[in-house]
Formats: sequence, structure tokens, C-alpha cells
Amino acid sequence: MNLRLPKARITLKKLSPLAKISKKAIIEEEVIIHSFVIIEEQVKIGQGTEIFPYTVVFKGTEIGKNNKIYHGCLLGLAPFDLKYKGENSFLKIGDNNIIQAYTQISKATGEGNFTIIGNNNFIMAYCHIAHNCKIGNNNIITNHTQIGGHCEIFDYVNIGGNCGLHQYVRIGSYAFVGAFSYLKKDLLPFMIGEGNPFKVYGINTVGLKRANFSKEKIEILKKVYRIIYRSKLNLSQALKYIEESLPKIEEIKLIIDFIKNSKRGICLK
Repeated sequence: MNLRLPKARITLKKLSPLAKISKKAIIEEEVIIHSFVIIEEQVKIGQGTEIFPYTVVFKGTEIGKNNKIYHGCLLGLAPFDLKYKGENSFLKIGDNNIIQAYTQISKATGEGNFTIIGNNNFIMAYCHIAHNCKIGNNNIITNHTQIGGHCEIFDYVNIGGNCGLHQYVRIGSYAFVGAFSYLKKDLLPFMIGEGNPFKVYGINTVGLKRANFSKEKIEILKKVYRIIYRSKLNLSQALKYIEESLPKIEEIKLIIDFIKNSKRGICLK
């Protein structure tokens, strides 16, 4: 009689003897850590994550599962913030992210606070993500982008190369930012823009089609754009008109809530 035995599960860690790993760090199974990586104490590295040479993971950093972290990254380093006085603060990175070479992500300012990177993000080389930022899921942040403290990037955002974000700026879901742009105010969900000074040109039609938005929803969002950016209504009047005249779909609710929660103001040009 033939017995079908379960396949053995490989759970080996591959930790280079040339890496410097604190005994107080938690390294889960199937993690690969290459030569000359430094892992400080109070760090957790999730299953299946791979960390390439010359990266430093600082105290208070938690990294989830199946991330690829490439050469020379600095994760969880002290904030570039004069208010930071050495308090216990943290960086939390989710699952399935790609963080390319020489990117810096700071931990938070303020006792017990977090900088947060979600899941399935592609952060390209030489980016800087400052303290207390919150990056959602499924975003693309292209080379050399510099994100100031307390910024928030929602989900499915695409930011071109060499962009700059002022502190506290928010970019809504499915927005697209063209290369070499500088944002001083919040960019609404579903919009596309570029430049310095920044200008909004319309909705992110290509991105919405790729995300399987229906033609009907895309047409409604085009109407929202025209009301906010092309009519002679001020923002309060535009919001009232949108709420009263357009279908009450979830995407409109997201835009309205985004505007109402803005601290920096909205990019309206």
C-alpha cells in the first residue's frame, strides 16, 4: 500500500554570518538577511522577508511578511525633527512591500507614536518618508520622492519621480501625481495633476479603468471634477451642489469626507 506523506515545510532562516543581528530581535522563519545588514534590538522581521546588504533596521521597527528590502535602506531611523527627544516611537511596515535601494523611512515623533507603511506598496530607490507618515496599500512611490512629516497617502496612489510633499499633505486614493511635482495642499481622490505650482488636470481616467471602475462611475467623477474645478462655485457651494444633484455613490462620499477632514486645504487650481 502506498502512503502519501505530507511534504516537509522548509522553515530555514538564511542569516549571513556577516550580518549584525541583535539577540533581542525577533526573526521569523524563512527570512533571508544578507551580508552587512544591521538589525537592532526590539525589531521584528516577519516570515519570508528578504533584506539585502547594507540595510540598517533600527530599534522599534516591525516588518511584516514577504517584503523585499533592497540595498542600503535605513528603516526606523530617528526623525529629522527638532521636537524629537529620544522618546519611544515606532515604524510599522506591513506585508508584500518592495522597498528599493537607499530609501529612508523614519520612525515617529512623540511617545508611542507610529510611522506606518501598509501592504503591497512599491517604494522605489532614494525615497524619503518622514516621521509620523501613514502610507496605505497598493501605492507606487517613484524614485527620489521626498515626503514630509505627518503626510498621508491613501490607497492605489501613483506618485512620479522626484516629487516633494509638504508636511501634513494628504493624497487621496487612486490619485496620480506627475513627476517633478511639489504639493503644498491636499490632492483629492481620483484626480490627476502635476507641476510646481501644482495644477489638477482632471480625473485619473487611465488608473480608474485599470482598477475596473465602471464607465458610469467614471462619468460621475468627471462631473465632480468639473463642478469643483471648472465652475464658478466656491468649494462650499460646489460641495452642496454635488450632494444635492449627483448620485450618492461611495466615491462621492470619499471626496466629500476627504475635503471636510483637510487641514492644509485642497489643491484647487
